[in-house]
Amino acid sequence: MSKKYLPSSHPATIITNDLYLAAFLHCVGCPLDHVEQNERRRKSFVFIGERVRELREAYQTGPVKLDMRSFRESLLYIRRLMDGGNPEQRSVPNESSTCLQPVPQF
Repeated sequence: MSKKYLPSSHPATIITNDLYLAAFLHCVGCPLDHVEQNERRRKSFVFIGERVRELREAYQTGPVKLDMRSFRESLLYIRRLMDGGNPEQRSVPNESSTCLQPVPQF
């Protein structure tokens, strides 16, 4: 297994190459720290923040409610990064406090 996929020593870090998880984390306000690229040109997204692990768990285990417009913008932003586009077009996550409403509440 590549060393970049091993658990990070910093507990508030997530590394993923899942496009939809990356868009979800971006949409709910997790800061994108950087994008990594391996020798096969596959890109991985590194997110940081106090709630990244909790939010990843919510994404993987249960339904969540999102503002679909914000999710769409985040998905387009992540796709631009994957395609080598200009990340400055939207470099900050959505700051809306109503963007994430997990179901059920956690």
